[in-house]
Amino acid sequence: MTDAPPQAAVGAAAADPPPRAGGDGERDRAAGHVAASFGLYVHWPFCRSKCPYCDFNSHVRDGMDQGRWRTALIRELDHYGEETRGRILASIFFGGGTPSLMDPATAAAVIERAAGHWRFAPDIEITLEANPTSVEAGRLASFRAAGVNRVSLGVQALDDDALRFLGRGHDAAEARAAVALAARLFDRFSFDLIYARPGQTPAAWRAELGEALRLAGGHLSVYQLTVEPGTVFDGARRRGALVLPDEDTAGALYELTQEVLAAAGMPAYEISN
Repeated sequence: MTDAPPQAAVGAAAADPPPRAGGDGERDRAAGHVAASFGLYVHWPFCRSKCPYCDFNSHVRDGMDQGRWRTALIRELDHYGEETRGRILASIFFGGGTPSLMDPATAAAVIERAAGHWRFAPDIEITLEANPTSVEAGRLASFRAAGVNRVSLGVQALDDDALRFLGRGHDAAEARAAVALAARLFDRFSFDLIYARPGQTPAAWRAELGEALRLAGGHLSVYQLTVEPGTVFDGARRRGALVLPDEDTAGALYELTQEVLAAAGMPAYEISN
């Protein structure tokens, strides 16, 4: 049995169908069968801990062989690159999991290999999801040097009690510091917030949103807390240990979110889930 590299996860999202099997590339392009551009998603499934609300494909590891994983990523990237060579790449997104645990050299290798397979759009956006812990935030400059030009920070809350409830590894002070660092290092950045938490009042959420808007760099991702099957929160709710806001309260918090963000010039433009 060979000691083969693990299977990695690279995905391509295209605006139009890929070239037809057996078709001529130039004729296909002229006929409009090839997308003008597409986006590349690179999944890093490893985390230091599993958040109680998370149902994503993520796995807790104390350590792993980053060299083997890099080899697997490049191998899979080459596979897709051979199938779609020469197309325009509009974006690269490193998601997870916790991709800020990745060696920045891995991000650099993926970006460099992608440039060998595809033409980068002049305004290509290369995003890395990151946690605001002081250790991971300290690596942001290295990721910028690797070619990342945008970060998305998993802040989730600006309140210490809420962060403990959500199982996050950082506190509010670290979150604020990470956002400030991202603002200094990157022209584009964003961060996530979760609302409709147990006991959250409209007044408290309005204040938290106000602070978030003062920190934000033109984009926020805001999610209403949902309990997904198989998560720690799901088990707690089944035991009666977790009670979410009722529908009226959750609805009021949603409407407040829309009102405050629209007034600040950040109207909702996408529903992700």
